[in-house]
Amino acid sequence: MKQGVLYVGHGTRVTEGSRQLKAFVEEAKKEIPCPIQETCFLELSEPNILEGAKRCVEQGADTIAVVPVLLLSAGHIKEDIPEELSKVQTLYPHLTIQYGAPFGHHPQMIRVLIERLEARGWHKEEDAEILLVGRGSSDEAAIRDFHTIAQNLHRETGVERVKTAFLAAAEPSFDDGLRDIARSRAGHVYIVPYLLFTGLLMQEMQEKIEKVSQSSFAALHLCDYLGYDKQLMKVLQQKTEETLEELPFFERSGKNV
Repeated sequence: MKQGVLYVGHGTRVTEGSRQLKAFVEEAKKEIPCPIQETCFLELSEPNILEGAKRCVEQGADTIAVVPVLLLSAGHIKEDIPEELSKVQTLYPHLTIQYGAPFGHHPQMIRVLIERLEARGWHKEEDAEILLVGRGSSDEAAIRDFHTIAQNLHRETGVERVKTAFLAAAEPSFDDGLRDIARSRAGHVYIVPYLLFTGLLMQEMQEKIEKVSQSSFAALHLCDYLGYDKQLMKVLQQKTEETLEELPFFERSGKNV
């Protein structure tokens, strides 16, 4: 058996976002003892999943561990990536495909969020509130996981309030959440994007915050995205190791190809 690993990022129209994900994965690869490792994207960036799988097969892989470099288990995890993997399996019937899990609410994620807060000047004694902003999803389980992360962040920081908002597909919207938190009587409000890398969403958030800040009582601070972080790298390495132990995806899922 010749093992391959295929890392799947979301993809973005912002070239820097794709570059950051590739650099992040390149570092994580160094701790994974596997001869064949490739990076691809679900959408908006190249190479796509079919091309990524092809590159693994061309290097001799007969088993591929597919590792989503994504935060929560929503439609992309449950539907979109499996749909692409079905195409891969049809093209390469001999190929064994293992499929892993996203980062989820791994304990390390809260530590990274607190570091992003601290980098913007937050400290425990400060009169502050937090707006945690997710990408959004129509998947109820993903929204529950996001709220669990917000609750854990609230507990660990001890701030008066941690509100949640979403950039798409869920309520409250970022616009509504921003307007609400801007009315806070706290001295500082920290807006924390629960996003892995930069992209158009970060740019749009910054523009909206600048507009709202003109009439806000509190000082508004946009924190950095999760990004290229050693703690997140350890999470990705752990998820990769777990995926390498998975049973073949189309056998355990009962899916027909």
